[in-house]
Amino acid sequence: MNKSAVRGLQPLSPDMSTHQTTACVLTSRGMAAISSITLAGKAAKEILEEVFRPGNDTAKQSLTVPPSNSIVHGVIVDKEQVIDEVVVGCESENTFVIHCHGNPLLVEQIVKLLQSLGAVLTDAENFAAALVQSNSKTTIEAEAKLAMRKSATLLGVKILQAQIDGGLSAWAHTCLNSLDTMSPEEIHQQCIEILERGKIAKRIIDGVHIVIAGPPNSGKSTLLNCLAGQQQVVVSEMAGTTRDWVSVTCRVGPLNVEFIDTAGLDAALANNDSVERAAQDMTGQLLASCDLVLYVRDITQPPTAPYPIDKPVIHVANKCDLIGKSPAGGSGDPHVTISAKDMIGLDLLTHRIIDTLQVEGIRPGDPIVFTSRQSALLETLLQGPENAWKTRFHELLSSASA
Repeated sequence: MNKSAVRGLQPLSPDMSTHQTTACVLTSRGMAAISSITLAGKAAKEILEEVFRPGNDTAKQSLTVPPSNSIVHGVIVDKEQVIDEVVVGCESENTFVIHCHGNPLLVEQIVKLLQSLGAVLTDAENFAAALVQSNSKTTIEAEAKLAMRKSATLLGVKILQAQIDGGLSAWAHTCLNSLDTMSPEEIHQQCIEILERGKIAKRIIDGVHIVIAGPPNSGKSTLLNCLAGQQQVVVSEMAGTTRDWVSVTCRVGPLNVEFIDTAGLDAALANNDSVERAAQDMTGQLLASCDLVLYVRDITQPPTAPYPIDKPVIHVANKCDLIGKSPAGGSGDPHVTISAKDMIGLDLLTHRIIDTLQVEGIRPGDPIVFTSRQSALLETLLQGPENAWKTRFHELLSSASA
């Protein structure tokens, strides 16, 4: 939901869901045939009794809550004045969905009415978080379910699902039950491994951003088109054809990858033209925020001075077709040699990407951290006193409703 859809929006923490009655607009902002508003919490029935009249009778009457998964037709009223004809879905004793007409003004009027009776307005994301938390036994389970909703790959979902009963949860239970027999060195080593594994698993769960950089006219745009399987970028023999970044998303092994083509790195071009300078600055920003860089150079030209890049880099020697050289890029080769124009050597490049990002070693059942809360707790296990370990493991395994 667009946060401007209704005024008075307040953030809702998941742990507040059991103490407050919330209203949430589930449909997007704008004209529509139908809009849906969820009303949930201990006071939901009492609030609904104040504003909802079954049938067309505007007289106040006691609302008998129908069985779950049933619907009731009626009207929403404000001091006996009808606001809208609605259908109310009864999902449980304390959860209702009001389906009204989709006029944004009507939606806002109903929401304001619910707020005036004590409902707290929240957005769909916070509402979903609260709902997941209320239906989860542990915080790890709630965190995994929420992360699954945004996972970029099916393997990412499998990794997260495995953490609920196995993975991180099982590891924490094992450590908690074995604190008297495990050495500090053993726990420290396992924490380090889990933290490092979490960084790699994040690439599978969230996806990665790979920047294609290099001098002008080295074949960066041709490589992007080749990876995309169709022409996304205009290519020419003129240096500096690409002045703005262009991206395409595709699968590489277990990864969801956004490849980003950038303006050629050339100090002379940047000094002579303000547009080129802006393009060079944007390339620098993209290089600073990506996960990996494919640094492409024309194999027929002398190597240029290296551009300072503080990210993992794969050096790609392109246009091998022009000198009759075969593609190459074994594990000991510092470069991957390809011809983007003839689409040869790409299998070598994709294998090097997977190897560099180290994602093939991740198995779904391995313990990983996937939230900042989990990472912080494992960091405290590494730094904190041993007599606090039991508390930290209990915090890691805390109840979702705690």
